[in-house]
Amino acid sequence: MNSNKNNLPLLPKFFLLSAVLFFLVSGCKTNMDNIIGKVYLYEDSVFTFTAGFDKDTLYYIMKDAQRPYFHRSKYTSKKVDDSTFIIELTDKPKFWEKNTWEIVVNDSKGFFSKESRKYYKLYSDSMIVKKAF
Repeated sequence: MNSNKNNLPLLPKFFLLSAVLFFLVSGCKTNMDNIIGKVYLYEDSVFTFTAGFDKDTLYYIMKDAQRPYFHRSKYTSKKVDDSTFIIELTDKPKFWEKNTWEIVVNDSKGFFSKESRKYYKLYSDSMIVKKAF
């Protein structure tokens, strides 16, 4: 008796393989990739904080009632878990205590600063930070 293990026609096999490859490739994107190329904003009663992420550069603006403070630095990100990342800046901002920033990214709409629990929400104008520098 000759059993044929190849019961599926060629076209359905192609679609099945394509679907598997698509899910593998799309699953490789990290949450950190969701925020690159975007600008995020946090506001309270005194300060406005703006953070813009390029692939390797962080643009950060802290603004109070008197004036804005600008900082631009190269950075690297280290993945702690699926949603938590440590951003390590090459140059520490004068208004930061250290040169690292731990953030929790759940989606592309915003992220939390792990230490302060401030939520930075997506800002509609992604060029605003680059215009300031």
